[in-house]
Amino acid sequence: MTIADRALSTTSPDVGPLLKEYREQFVPVAVDYLERRISANELRRLWKPHYLGTFHQYDLTVEQAWRQQSGSTGRLESGGPPADPHHETPLAHFPVSVAYNNLDRLIEVLAIELGDQTVDKTRIRERTVDFAHVIDSLDALMASLDN
Repeated sequence: MTIADRALSTTSPDVGPLLKEYREQFVPVAVDYLERRISANELRRLWKPHYLGTFHQYDLTVEQAWRQQSGSTGRLESGGPPADPHHETPLAHFPVSVAYNNLDRLIEVLAIELGDQTVDKTRIRERTVDFAHVIDSLDALMASLDN
């Protein structure tokens, strides 16, 4: 049995708790990073509990919902997911999973580039703009899915 095969408390993704924690715990950290109060390493250290905790549980629920509604075994299937109204719920939540994983990669890149330095030391300013844009867009995406 893999971690993705474990039974979850719900088969319908609920973005509400994820959004609440994101806004209360991570958005202030992101602001601290952008305002040069914490280093990139500190940003990563404060991000990981949210990413590996609440987000990971949400992501597993999205995967389980897809498996149950599509009959998928979890193996890589050829072609895109079928655009069937029956699959609407998990398909609507996949972009949150993708955005979170991309944000995690960006935070890793920032930590590798800057380490214990703050954002003002970056040589690639576009990463700062990307980071701020992803933080804002991810909030808007989750809010659009919150019932």
